[in-house]
Amino acid sequence: MPGREGIGFEFEPAIFAMTTRSLALINAPIRVYNGDFRTLLSEWRFPPGQRVVAFLAPPWADALNSETGLDLGWTKPPVGEIVDAFERVYADSPLLYVIEVHERLAPEPLAALRERFEWSEVSVYDLAGPTGRHSVLLGTRRWQP
Repeated sequence: MPGREGIGFEFEPAIFAMTTRSLALINAPIRVYNGDFRTLLSEWRFPPGQRVVAFLAPPWADALNSETGLDLGWTKPPVGEIVDAFERVYADSPLLYVIEVHERLAPEPLAALRERFEWSEVSVYDLAGPTGRHSVLLGTRRWQP
């Protein structure tokens, strides 16, 4: 498959423009598409069996609470709904999910999401943001790390 494709959410116009410029500056063979993930998943398909890396960073909206942390069930849309959509489209492909999270996570929604994966790990980075350190949740389906 020539190059690499990227499928995005509906970005804020400024974020989409900045991401597009940044990728062009480093000559990255990645294309980012701006639109609703449901529509883009139905339009852009990779061949069955091909490894797919899904970077998920849905808007946190009201999901981030200073007391309980980030509730992955309250993102807009909920992360689990996005994972379900990828699983329907790529049921025969190895998937690695890279999900943007916060260093503090509401435990129940995190546990429910991790149950969907065959393997998962949370990595917290020493990169401070306005509400705490940046982190990612890695999760796999049909893919051994």
